[in-house]
Amino acid sequence: MLSASGYLQGLTLGMGLIIAIGPKDAYVIRQSLLGRHLLVMMGICVGADIVLIALGTLGLGTVVARHDWVMQAAAIGGALFLCWHGLAALRSALGEIAVPDLSNGSDISLRQIVRGTCVMSFLNPLALLDSGLLIGVISGTKPESERLGFAVGAISASVIWFSLLIGGARVVAPLFRMPVMWKVLDFTIAAIMFVMAFVTVHSALAGGGSV
Repeated sequence: MLSASGYLQGLTLGMGLIIAIGPKDAYVIRQSLLGRHLLVMMGICVGADIVLIALGTLGLGTVVARHDWVMQAAAIGGALFLCWHGLAALRSALGEIAVPDLSNGSDISLRQIVRGTCVMSFLNPLALLDSGLLIGVISGTKPESERLGFAVGAISASVIWFSLLIGGARVVAPLFRMPVMWKVLDFTIAAIMFVMAFVTVHSALAGGGSV
């Protein structure tokens, strides 16, 4: 039987870590606006979080946390990943506007969506740090009777967040028939990426690997 206390703690922590616009979320928002293979994309996003959270709670996070240099390397790698996506968004915002056809997402294949979502889920250092390491480390501090509930709570947060993210994007999709909205989106994403990159590096270096 799941521990209600562990579940609520995992749900709360998961929402705190997951609800932030990172590279994976920015990718999901853009593809959701275009209506491209949404169920497949959501399945991969949540499935990836399940894998990472499971690995973390089984002990990987606690083992890695014992080595400060690994945590710092993950944070710096995450910051570089953020900067790369920030620059891509900035370049798109400053370039010529080409409004996609929101009524038809057939110009991108299912294989491309699967590949792109997997890259954002498994090769994103920030996702590894949050879902795999931090949740795993905190899970290791819980009594064994609460760990399963804690993991399920964190997974529930992922399901809730990506459901809201994808559903919300589809609701506001009509606004993105205006070219200026794509520039606003890209400028916003670029700003978030750069701020998060700075905070990630500052926290890692100032906190001795604690992010």
